[in-house]
Amino acid sequence: MILDNNNQLMLDDENDDFLIVEDDTDLIDGEVNAWKVAIVDDDPTVHQATKLALKNFAFENKSLNFLSAYSGREAKQLIGENPDIAFILLDVVMETNDAGLQVVRYIREELNNQNIQIILRTGQPGEAPEESVIIAYKINDYKLKTEITRQKLITAVISALRAYQNAIDLETQANNLAQALHTLEKAQLQLIQSEKMSTLGHLVTGIAYEINNPLGWISGNLSLLEESVTNLLQLVELHHQEFPNSCADIKSKIEETDLEYLHNDLPKLINSTKEGIYRLHHLSSCLTTFSKTDKGATTLNIHECIDSTLLILKHRLRANKYHPAIEVWKEYGNIPWVECFPGQLNQVLMNLLNNAIDAVKESNRGRSFADIQANPNRITIHTAIENEKHIVIRIQDNGVGMSEEVQQKAFEPFFTTKPAQGASGLGLAIARQIVVEKLGGSIEVKSSPPEGSEFAIVLPKQHQMITHLLPDIDLLPE
Repeated sequence: MILDNNNQLMLDDENDDFLIVEDDTDLIDGEVNAWKVAIVDDDPTVHQATKLALKNFAFENKSLNFLSAYSGREAKQLIGENPDIAFILLDVVMETNDAGLQVVRYIREELNNQNIQIILRTGQPGEAPEESVIIAYKINDYKLKTEITRQKLITAVISALRAYQNAIDLETQANNLAQALHTLEKAQLQLIQSEKMSTLGHLVTGIAYEINNPLGWISGNLSLLEESVTNLLQLVELHHQEFPNSCADIKSKIEETDLEYLHNDLPKLINSTKEGIYRLHHLSSCLTTFSKTDKGATTLNIHECIDSTLLILKHRLRANKYHPAIEVWKEYGNIPWVECFPGQLNQVLMNLLNNAIDAVKESNRGRSFADIQANPNRITIHTAIENEKHIVIRIQDNGVGMSEEVQQKAFEPFFTTKPAQGASGLGLAIARQIVVEKLGGSIEVKSSPPEGSEFAIVLPKQHQMITHLLPDIDLLPE
């Protein structure tokens, strides 16, 4: 490009034919199926000459859609509003000597846009030496206005568009690979979840079956034993009334066996045994509830699901030589039964309660037994209907809590703050996947270290069987 005697901009093509540009004709501006091209220069004649030189140009059956900016400030606004610009013909010296270079930094560093191809143009090479500019800034080409011809401009444009298309293709491939990896991770989680729950379900079902068989025998025999003992004691009492003056041998045997003690204690022993059988039957029932297979959605009593999960985890809640028992407070609301998949909901509850137990146990490090007893470990489970649209299950602990960074990553697959040999980092990821993708709800975590954490499961209300309501429960610790 050169200037004539009247300071009009001319394109110097390789045949030395000069074309004088006197007006700014709109050239295919606003075309939808076109490459977006930004011309950034403080000289309007440069815009006119560039548009005219590329007027009939097309690449891969797409023409050019020109966007114009006349300063670095305007360029930043234009690029921010059009991140899909293919390439920029960018002047260096505009309102400041390095205005164009600041635009480059804005694109590459602030917007982090590495796809836009930047062709730097300058009429004052002394202000921005080519070698130092190419090294210091992420530009794709560098041209001197005094040397560029129409053919050189078209060659640079073709090169820029090819590079842009390659960058877009690579970005698309990277996104597809990332999506494929995400899908693979989800499939892996589903396989792990299905295998784990299938194995656990078969195991628990087998245990419940084996418990139920001897329970049936013991319960039946105990009823007969209770009846026989009652009759026997009545017979002894009747004999004692009819023959108060027994022989010496009988009196000696009565004293030896402590007949009065047996008369009072045998019914208590039988009642105690019946209570044990009831508890075993309750355990078997809870195991059966927990291990229900997900052959289809069914109506569930959420409180029964929570209770069955707590019973399975009871061994982790008991006191030991290091800490007193972990208190579990149940704040059960008057909520309907819900229609969902029991095995999946049980796994969510298992993962969240296990996480809460780990958190409170972690908070005991460095604390004495007496200190923990004075400020006991506690897990609170609260259920309620909120906004008349959702059922919410809140599981809160007074453990170590989570930092903001940990909260952001809590549901990511394989992320864990526990020792590598102690956790897979899949528990919360699986819980979130089940709640969101299978149960149609949401799950969130809130924490304020060191005051503990709260996980909230929100389930939709549209599938509820409203005719079944769960009873209110006194807010007493377990």
